[in-house]
Amino acid sequence: MFSSANLFLIVFSYLLLLFGLAYIAEKREKKGKSIVNNPYIYSLSLAVYCTSWTFYGSVGKAATSGLSFITTYIGPTLMACLWPIILTKVIRLARTHRITTISDFISSRYGKSLFLSGLVTVVAVAGITPYLGLQIKAIISTFSIISGETKGSAFAGLFFTLMLGIFAIIFGARRLDSSERHGGLVFAIAFESLVKLITFILVGIFVTFVVFGGFKEIFEKIKDNDYSMLLYLGQGTGTDYSEWFALTFLSMMAILFLPRQFQMAVVENYSESHIRTAIWLFPLYLFLINIFVMPIALGGLLLGGDPKGADYFVLTIPLGFGNKYLSLFAFLGGFSAATSMVIVEALALSTMVMNSLVMPAILRFHESRGFPKLVLNLKRIIILAIIFLGYLFAISIGEFYSLVDIGLKSFEAVTLFAPAFFLGLYWKRANKAGAIAGLMAGFIIWFYTLIVPAMVKAGLIQPEGLIGSLIQSEVFNPQALFGIEGLGKWSHSLLWSTMVNLLLFIGLSVFIKQSR
Repeated sequence: MFSSANLFLIVFSYLLLLFGLAYIAEKREKKGKSIVNNPYIYSLSLAVYCTSWTFYGSVGKAATSGLSFITTYIGPTLMACLWPIILTKVIRLARTHRITTISDFISSRYGKSLFLSGLVTVVAVAGITPYLGLQIKAIISTFSIISGETKGSAFAGLFFTLMLGIFAIIFGARRLDSSERHGGLVFAIAFESLVKLITFILVGIFVTFVVFGGFKEIFEKIKDNDYSMLLYLGQGTGTDYSEWFALTFLSMMAILFLPRQFQMAVVENYSESHIRTAIWLFPLYLFLINIFVMPIALGGLLLGGDPKGADYFVLTIPLGFGNKYLSLFAFLGGFSAATSMVIVEALALSTMVMNSLVMPAILRFHESRGFPKLVLNLKRIIILAIIFLGYLFAISIGEFYSLVDIGLKSFEAVTLFAPAFFLGLYWKRANKAGAIAGLMAGFIIWFYTLIVPAMVKAGLIQPEGLIGSLIQSEVFNPQALFGIEGLGKWSHSLLWSTMVNLLLFIGLSVFIKQSR
């Protein structure tokens, strides 16, 4: 175990290291000797996709639902195969129209609709808040585990939230810059991608070849155990085929529509040629970081670990065998996974909020003397506010759900952008009315089927009254709308939100003419 004071010092030193790396990268870029304009750095920066969900949650998912954790990485791998067609076109359009956010990209197709851009921003902030909460929950939980202290966990969470906010401001809002790219940030994120990959593999090697005698021993032992169903797919295994399809589809959409992925893949792209390297290197990264997920998950179960605490087997197994320094490296790997996501996501969301909601409201003051300073300070405040929204979710609702369950709520939310995005790219008759109506209806269904039950479970909404009667009715049960059961939580929400979204989008686009 490590004392809280030592952990705070280690974490602060690590963040200073990141800042130093970012500073060096920016300095070299100003001299025309960029180390970021590199296909390998670009590919590694895309691994910001791998958050605490990957580092901790995948093990937890594997220990409770078996092979379904793979779907989160099959989806991006399949989408990577389409990057030469889709991502290349998106990057070209973004450069032509100087687009820096997913909200601006979608709205630009529909007459640069400010209302649509604002709607996409609201959906993104609401949808990503649980994902930010996931990272903060992971930091709080792992800090308690490795320090052996639970009393100060709330303070630790608040401290780390504030620290992440400050570093997000340092990385993304130090000054008003006409440049769309953040070379220092990209380099720091690429470095963190290496840290979390190396630390996870080290823990995997320890569990697989030191605690046990290799892959063969772990899988042979689990076959004779009550957890043997985790090795199979199908009914009764924890991985039904409908859920398998739904989770794969959700992750395919997430790699395109998560604001941080758009930031890294599109805004921070230096050259379209870098996509050719990312096509194989990013899937390879996903493969490497998942090699030891099942051995760690199954190994933890064989050692008598509780499946409910499996999210943190990466830490608890080394600690249980007295290897505290390996657990410290694992903690830093998980911290890297969390910080990279929080910093980039907060930057991307703050830009969306500024572009779509704040700037239209304050643009009338653009000639005032202190306007640039006002804009910069507002962006800083928004970054802090977004991160603290995640903190509030983590301490109010996050404790009732696993890391993966929290993350999937965000995946479902950004998937709502798919009809307006794809049909806007390839269908000329797609119009603003259809995009707005479809997105609004899909968002309402997402909120009702996934967030309302979470709020009831957390005690934020009482199951009595109008909402209680709706939830408990056969027709409007949020987990079995219109009496349709057996789809699974994620398949059910995906089906209704996507179907209504598409029907309204296509219907209104067909029957309502586009304006000039």
